[in-house]
Amino acid sequence: MRPLLAAALLLTAAAHAQAPSAPAAAPKASPKPEKAPADRAAPARPPEDASASDAALLKGLLWAAEPAPEEIRALAIEDLALLGDARALDPLAAFIWDPNPRIQQAALRAVALFQHRRAEEILGNVVRHPRLPDALKIQALGGLLYQRTPTARRVVQDVAADSRVGYAVQNAARSVASQWEAAAAPAP
Repeated sequence: MRPLLAAALLLTAAAHAQAPSAPAAAPKASPKPEKAPADRAAPARPPEDASASDAALLKGLLWAAEPAPEEIRALAIEDLALLGDARALDPLAAFIWDPNPRIQQAALRAVALFQHRRAEEILGNVVRHPRLPDALKIQALGGLLYQRTPTARRVVQDVAADSRVGYAVQNAARSVASQWEAAAAPAP
């Protein structure tokens, strides 16, 4: 949990660093007459959406990491995917190692909703990891199908041909590979 708190603090510091600085001191009186307020250029400000998205991401991470009932944490983790912010992928990957299986599954579902290179990498690592449960590996294979990239397809094909993975995972990989081929085949 401490790395997540550190990430939240870093996000907050970054948001404050992007905030506009205090206005400069008023210039001394000049002999030229003042322009009308409509003619003055507005000071540059960061977009409001940027700070709002940072705040939403921070709140989501804090709710997901907070010691709360598992239902609340699972919903907060899945809500991180709904934000669509790829910066949430690394904290979501950390939640895959949570001791609670429901939190692990929620984190994997959230990662699978992203179509991003980092999401594909996380899903591939889950499939290949020797200590993770087969149920998570099968779920990650389904997420790789959603990625629709040649590298994700290669991971699925490699797992389908790898005899070192369990039979259930290998069979699921074959099923995903056949779904991929069926989707790629031209319609009659």
